[in-house]
Amino acid sequence: MKLSTTLAMTGVAGAIAVAGLAAPAQAATPTAKAPACSVAKNRLVLQFAHGYVEGKKVDQPLSISTKGKKTCLLSGRPIVRLLNKKHKVIGVYKGAKGQALVGPGREAVFDLTFTTGGKHPVHPAYVRVTVSPKAGTFGPVKWNSNTPSSKIKVGAIKPWLD
Repeated sequence: MKLSTTLAMTGVAGAIAVAGLAAPAQAATPTAKAPACSVAKNRLVLQFAHGYVEGKKVDQPLSISTKGKKTCLLSGRPIVRLLNKKHKVIGVYKGAKGQALVGPGREAVFDLTFTTGGKHPVHPAYVRVTVSPKAGTFGPVKWNSNTPSSKIKVGAIKPWLD
């Protein structure tokens, strides 16, 4: 069947399916087979990635990788707690639900987006992240980004697309 005929009859989505370039079942299969991640069991590691500054706005990605050899599915909502030097919570921010495979050659990421300056900046020394509901909590990670204002948005967990 010619591509032009296929497009006329089935649209772009149909042409892609006919060509065998994509199938929803294939896309869902890898995540369906991977077991759920656990911070402790899968030896997951949280770290700051390179942040991007545009004017007074900062996009600060946090990446999640593993020291293990197996791939797992990290799913849930990141809950970010900013801590002071004494590890006291000075702010709690919840992200949207998301998921990504984590394993050899695969990382997950979520973004903190915030402005700098402002009337009420927070001065975190550490960040502690929980992936809710079941993955667990990472140990505190030293804050190594710009000083945020009190308005922080937490993004959803998604695959790291490098």
